[in-house]
Amino acid sequence: MTKPQNHLLKASIIVTAISLLGKVIGFVRDAVIAAFYGANWQTDAFFFAQSMPGIIFPAVCNSLSTAFLSIYVSKCVEDKKIADAYGSKAVTFSAILAIGLSGLAIIITPVIVPLFAPGFTVPQSELAKHLTRITMASFVLIMIQYMLGAILSSKKLFYGAQIAALFYNVTVIVITIVLGQSQSMDTLTYTVVVGHVIQVLALCFFVRGNFKYTFTFHILDCDTIGLMKLTFPIIIGNSIVQVNNIVDKVLSSLFGEGAMSVLSYSNTLNRFITGVVITTLSTVIYPIMAEQFSKNDKEEFATTIRNSITIGLIVLMPVSIITTICASDIVKIVYERGSFSSDASALTALGLMFYGMMYAFSAIQEVVTRAFYGMKDTKTPLKTASIAIVSNAIMSYLFSKIFGLGLGGIALGTTISTFFAALLLIIALRKRVPELKLGQLKGSIIKIIISSAVLIGVIYLLRLSFNDIKPVYRFCLITIISFSLHFMILYILKCKELKEA
Repeated sequence: MTKPQNHLLKASIIVTAISLLGKVIGFVRDAVIAAFYGANWQTDAFFFAQSMPGIIFPAVCNSLSTAFLSIYVSKCVEDKKIADAYGSKAVTFSAILAIGLSGLAIIITPVIVPLFAPGFTVPQSELAKHLTRITMASFVLIMIQYMLGAILSSKKLFYGAQIAALFYNVTVIVITIVLGQSQSMDTLTYTVVVGHVIQVLALCFFVRGNFKYTFTFHILDCDTIGLMKLTFPIIIGNSIVQVNNIVDKVLSSLFGEGAMSVLSYSNTLNRFITGVVITTLSTVIYPIMAEQFSKNDKEEFATTIRNSITIGLIVLMPVSIITTICASDIVKIVYERGSFSSDASALTALGLMFYGMMYAFSAIQEVVTRAFYGMKDTKTPLKTASIAIVSNAIMSYLFSKIFGLGLGGIALGTTISTFFAALLLIIALRKRVPELKLGQLKGSIIKIIISSAVLIGVIYLLRLSFNDIKPVYRFCLITIISFSLHFMILYILKCKELKEA
């Protein structure tokens, strides 16, 4: 491994550790909210309102900051003062854009809430409109977070944005606990806004000394126009991905009081894996693949893809199996306390069980998508995502309504659509990269399947054996034994990728 790659790997490990801590604290935040507010029609309105920035303006912040970072880095190479002047202009422009989008969202809220939550009752819909207006009024804070985070990343200060996110979660937890129960949804929503303010202040602290902001009125020039031109295609691609979340929320609103909250809770647990393990894997391999393709080193490019897929499967298969079989234990550990009933826990576990089947497919999809990005091909992932949206809508509706799986059917539909997306991407990649030779993965995949089959049987036996102990102890024991057994089996079968994993 070269020194730059070694440095990147070390940085990724540290970022993963901080991100993992953030996810744990995020779980604590959601567990505190669940304990104090439960799962009911009011929390449905709250979670819907919190998702509205992503529904109305899908991935605008992420797309703008991604485009900005690439331009800002190139200007930093030229001259730091020029880069800071451009950065100041971009931050000001993004803040003004966010204010404008916020105003637009507040105006159209009465129209879009019934559109995206047709199953809400009249009081629930009115509360959702009210909370959405409060949430959208703070949209500028979210935009500034992304822009300051992009500046930190361009300076290779990867940890600042992660640590700032910790402040957000801790703020929400502390305020919720201090205020206690019987607080209104307004109070909870304003608590989230305060959390965003604290996160922005933390980012300003980390960015100081590395970026000098200068306010300017001259923001609409060729630089800004160039930024928007680069941002627009990224927005289209990211918006398509967000539609899957909209489909799930629309369908969940048809299942009565508390349904959307339950799906949000199970999806939070699901994002723990996708947000930490899978995203970190793609973060590590993306610059490596982009460099290899730029050097026209297609053999190494193909090798990196194969190794990344195998390593992802090695790590995520036991995680997927444990999550699927032990979903009820996980939900009880994280959520079942206070106002969060056993019925809500059972429904949340059902969603998590089907989401858990998705992780291996998500890893493959992420790796192959990054491979296409490394080849500067954004159209193929865009087409695949479009097909996945249609698949998700059809499958989620079929399994949830026609086959009667309810909220679990929505999660299963998402899992199946992810499988289709991964399969289509692999087929397309084989055509683009003949050197890929996926047949070389056959031996390793067979070994992983053998280990996974053994794990399924062992975990079921362990659940029966440990049935009388507390869920947290049972889950920890099953996890430790399962991973130890998984790695031991792969070692005995001489899986060469195990060492790299």
